Amino acid sequence: MPLQTSARALTRPVALLCAALLSTLALGPAAGAAPARPEQPDPEAYRALATEVTRNTNRIAQMGAQIDEADARITDLQGQIDVTRFRLDATRAEIARYRGIVRARAAFIYTHASSPQMLLDIPHVEDVSSGKQYAQSATNSDANRITDFTRSADALDVRLRDFEQSRDDEQQRRDTMQRVKIALETENDRQKKLLDDAGTIPVMGDSVLTGEQIAAWFDARGVRYRLSGGTTIVELADMFVEEGKVEHVRGDIAFAQSILETGSFGHALDNNYGGIGACDSCNGEIAFPTPRDGARGQIHMLKNYADPESRASSLANPPSPPIYGSDPASAAVAYDTFFAKGRVPTWNLMGNGNWATSPVYAPKVLGIYFEMVAFAARRN
Repeated sequence: MPLQTSARALTRPVALLCAALLSTLALGPAAGAAPARPEQPDPEAYRALATEVTRNTNRIAQMGAQIDEADARITDLQGQIDVTRFRLDATRAEIARYRGIVRARAAFIYTHASSPQMLLDIPHVEDVSSGKQYAQSATNSDANRITDFTRSADALDVRLRDFEQSRDDEQQRRDTMQRVKIALETENDRQKKLLDDAGTIPVMGDSVLTGEQIAAWFDARGVRYRLSGGTTIVELADMFVEEGKVEHVRGDIAFAQSILETGSFGHALDNNYGGIGACDSCNGEIAFPTPRDGARGQIHMLKNYADPESRASSLANPPSPPIYGSDPASAAVAYDTFFAKGRVPTWNLMGNGNWATSPVYAPKVLGIYFEMVAFAARRN
């Protein structure tokens, strides 16, 4: 013991998992056939591959967040570009309007040069002693306005070019990140397929089964269970899927593990569904205050076993207090310095001292899980 998917979407995972089941159960050869001696894959190589998949998955998620941030910056810059361009267009329109006024005034003065009294009809009086003085004063005033508007337009034009350059640079960075992310996703998918083909199942990942599918399988078995607080199996299954989702841990397989650890929840009133803290020389196992706390604690420990980069600061919820302690600072240290951090990236490596001492611990857990998957497939 340890110190929402649609029916159609199940088709490919079911095929892969059933193939993995045959590999895991190591079915014997047909009668009279010579025993096959396939070359066994190096467990350490697959351990390293699964660890790399976990790390790449983390990097993909981080890059996705960075791309979203870049998109937000691009949107903000585009907004500033639009505002600046609007102000620049308005300023240039004012320059054109005042230049039109000056040209009209010049034409008016030329036409009425012999009648100075007619110049008194022109606005912008500053120092009027005569029509000609007034016209000259108005022209000087408008010329100053044109100069001011031109300076503003030049400044806005520089700002506009800066914003556009920043947007283009950000777009280029965003596109580069997107290309890297796509390439990393392609490589990660290839590595995952290698693991699938080898019958290895990562601890990290999204659940294939929904809470309803898990509960339907459990109910079909007709097994009696006892959960605290009147919790139903479908509620508990949903908790495992939900808690697994926020930490990117396979909540459906964690539920299968709980079936093994609790004897199908025959007496699980302490909300400890993973046998956490139980051992041959221990007085008892850890108790959790609520069913969700029990599911969350199990998910947290599975993530610690599987993800070498897991840290308390990156968990969706604080480290489980019953496991790591009630003091937040001490709990974070305990989680971050877990002795087996990242040592068990795949379920096939569970047992033999990892979570449990039994050498057949992993086949038992996966065998339960494959039953759940096969049941869901038959219901399609």
